[in-house]
Amino acid sequence: MFHDKNLAWGAALSSYREELNKCPKNKIPVLIELRLDMEYPERSIVIDHHNDRAGKFHLTSIEQTAELLGVKLNRYQQLISANDRGHIPAMRELGAAPEEIHNIRLYDRQCQGVTPEDEAGAEEAIKTRSEELTPEAIYVRSLSEKTSPVMDRLYDKYKHMFIVTPSNDLSYFGPGSMINRLEEVYTQIKAEHPEILSWKGGNLPDYGFFGSTVSIDREYIIRLLHEH
Repeated sequence: MFHDKNLAWGAALSSYREELNKCPKNKIPVLIELRLDMEYPERSIVIDHHNDRAGKFHLTSIEQTAELLGVKLNRYQQLISANDRGHIPAMRELGAAPEEIHNIRLYDRQCQGVTPEDEAGAEEAIKTRSEELTPEAIYVRSLSEKTSPVMDRLYDKYKHMFIVTPSNDLSYFGPGSMINRLEEVYTQIKAEHPEILSWKGGNLPDYGFFGSTVSIDREYIIRLLHEH
């Protein structure tokens, strides 16, 4: 039995509470890339590649699933896995051709629900709503909640990319050392505001992404860059 509610980024296990409660005790629930915001059966298998499960030394979610099913990934699936772990640089490490990279990144964005309007908005935001904080860092006020179209256009131009959405979510892409620093900052913030969510992933500890439902302000970001 398979359940997929096509939830957006940050999908929570509680969205499947009814299905989980109906799961027969002789079946093993497999929880794939869900925020574990409720209790679940001890027999469950959790598949994820974020936060403590993130990094180049952990299997990606598609690799974990293939291992569970006893399936060997084909070339296309290997590139999907590389993209999940380490974006374009990881695909290049597998010798991906430019067309393969383009197609997989396009498919990734489509799976996220990125629309042609989001793509156009990303180009507009980069042109009119971005600021170089240092020669290696850019700050972009996105016109969309989808940040991947911005990141895909800038990933090879800046070491640090800070993208803030209209709802004030923060997306950061860059070195693992900065991700660690952001995690420290947000641990302090969440101590007083536990409702704030944050997450990380990617090819850690080398590089990856960090995100939160609340952005720190631009001045604080500049301070972190000067510390880094």
